Formats: sequence, C-alpha cells, structure tokens
Amino acid sequence: MKVLVFGEILYDVYGDKYSIGGGPFNFAIWLSRMIGKKEALTMISALGNDELGLKALEFAKKEQINTSCIELSSKFPTSKALVFLNEDKIPDYIIEEGIAWDNIIFNEQISKSLDFDYDIFYFNLLAQRFDASANTLKKIMDKVKAKFKVFDMTLRKNYFTKEKLSDALNFINVLKVNEEELELVKKLFYPDFKSDIKQILTLIQKDFNIPYIFLTLGEKGSCLQSLNGFFTKDARKDIKIVDTVGAGDSFCAALSYALVKNLKEEEILSFATEIAENVIQLQGGTTFFDFYHIQKKYF
Repeated sequence: MKVLVFGEILYDVYGDKYSIGGGPFNFAIWLSRMIGKKEALTMISALGNDELGLKALEFAKKEQINTSCIELSSKFPTSKALVFLNEDKIPDYIIEEGIAWDNIIFNEQISKSLDFDYDIFYFNLLAQRFDASANTLKKIMDKVKAKFKVFDMTLRKNYFTKEKLSDALNFINVLKVNEEELELVKKLFYPDFKSDIKQILTLIQKDFNIPYIFLTLGEKGSCLQSLNGFFTKDARKDIKIVDTVGAGDSFCAALSYALVKNLKEEEILSFATEIAENVIQLQGGTTFFDFYHIQKKYF
C-alpha cells in the first residue's frame, strides 16, 4: 500500500499540555500504523525549524512516515492550536495564522513524489486556507495518480470558499464529512433542500460523481452512501468519552485502509467505528492503543 497525504501538522494545546496533531497528520499516523511498513506513507507539509518542529519531524519518522516532503521553514514557526472542549467533549479551536503549514511550497521533493502511483491520496479543506499552500495543492491535484482520492473536509471557522470546496468535491472519489460539514454543503449547494440524510447524500453523490460518501454522526453512529446503497452503523452507548480530538481522523484512516483492502461496506463502517471508539477514550488524537486485535478481525 502506498499513500500520499497533504496538509497541516500542528500542536493541540490543552492548557499547558501540548499534543501533536492536525487532521492530516493524525490521519497519516493512524494509517501508517495500520500499514505497518516503513515509509509506505509520504506526508507533504511544513514545520518551523524550531524545537516543536524538530520534535514533530522526529515523531513522524518514528511512526514510519516518509518525511522527505515535510519542509522545515526558517521564516515561519510550527503551528499551535488552542483546544477548548465543551460539555459534550466536542472540541473547538483557535488556530494561529502566519505559520509553517500555511506556506507549503511546491519543490523538487514534492515533484518527485508525484512520479509514483498511489493507493490513496488524502487532503482536506483547512490546509487550503491561504494561497501558498492552496496553490501547491492545486499543482499536486493536477499531477497525482491515486486509486482513492480521499477528502476529509475538516471545517474550521471561515477557512473555506465555495470554489475550493467545489473543486475538491469534483476531484475526489471518497468523501468523509461530519454533520456540521454536511450542513455547510447543503447551505452552499442545496439551500432549499429539506429532505433526509439518505437523500442529500444520494444527491451529492450523483451531482459530484463520488462513489463513497461517509458521514459521521457522533453518538448516533455513522453511515455510508456508496454505489451499492445506503449503510448505517450504530455507536456504542457504554463508552466513557475522554476526548474526541482525532476521532474523525482515525475513522477516516481506517475506512481508507479498508477500501484499499476491498472490504464490504458494512465491514468498512464497523472497522472504522471500532477504531474511532477506542480513540475517543484517550487524551489526544494520536495516542497509541493496541488496535491489532481489531485489525485481525477484519483482515
């Protein structure tokens, strides 16, 4: 399995505690762990040439990620995001601007990475918030060769445009959204649509030609609209939620892995749900747990 990931690496800050993260990086870490092979996954990002950045780079290497396309910037610092959890343990963020991953520059290393054929290419919306990184992503999208083009919206504040969202939806064949993000899609593209989830997912699938649309519903579980129909998975009710940061990223990593492994729709949802349900019982989006027994059940 060969994977290319584009997007932010940052530190989630909980008071005086720093936890490495960023949606694409969380995704990359979990997927790299599932693959279990050195440098099968390449990450395209940027870090500051500072203490936090060097620490993040070393962590990525320990997780067997190919870091040749992670730039170290002497001009822009490593990113931090202040995390606030509401009473339902749902996070909100204040994300610094003028930081390294806002300035991912297309270079020779990135160009070389596009010579390969990939099973998965992953990107999100947040990493496109400013022109430098957005322009680099456009060049990558023009050239990348991948069986599954996975888009996890990662909606944050007002860091999006309808044009960027439309370009992404027209490019991909796998979409992962949560309820809030689905509401944004409805507001921008289907403002008069009043029907149920199944119908709106079917409409998005048809209009943008997306074979797989995954929707996470928090405590209500998740669902999948594929070319074979509509599938649902209930969430367990007996889980003590500690922190939902990174849950959606681990879910997306698991579904991506399962797609490449040709699992059936019901099994994809079950596997991704089991992984995410364990992540939310831990502090931090990349905290390791022994997931191999779950993996062995399905593969």
